[in-house]
Amino acid sequence: MDGKIAFTASLTVASGLLVAGAGEALAARCTLIIGASENPPVVSEGRGRFLINRTAPDTLTYRLRYNIPDANVTQAHVHIANPGNNGDIAAFLCGGGGAQDCPTPSGIVEDELGVDDVSGVQDEETGNTIIEDGDLDGLFRLIRDGATYVNVHTVDHPSGEIRCQINPRIR
Repeated sequence: MDGKIAFTASLTVASGLLVAGAGEALAARCTLIIGASENPPVVSEGRGRFLINRTAPDTLTYRLRYNIPDANVTQAHVHIANPGNNGDIAAFLCGGGGAQDCPTPSGIVEDELGVDDVSGVQDEETGNTIIEDGDLDGLFRLIRDGATYVNVHTVDHPSGEIRCQINPRIR
């Protein structure tokens, strides 16, 4: 049995994903972050991509790449909301909340999210808690279930210039 455990661990590390809980691993992505996906839509030349992986029980790693010509990028976040809706910030990717500064007008932001990086989110209509501060597992579940989006904010579009609903890929 020890050999089987060692094999599973080495396979997990080699693939860059961690088997979580009941055998689920997470790799989620946005292949086209654009202004038309904002709510309301934004006319923008900006484009981006996003990838997030669960790499340990207490860590999500991400890579955000964007190019928004002639823009001053201020922040990028993961928000909680179903497609077509706006939601509160669950985690800063750059530009606040203890995250690194955002490169502007284009760049790549790579880092990790841990429990200290997750902000609590409440439903604005009911006041019910969706996730609490530090609930990385809750954020993982919402990403896995397609209830999150990533967007990049600029000076000209402070509520977001480009956006994409995060597409989960469970393996």
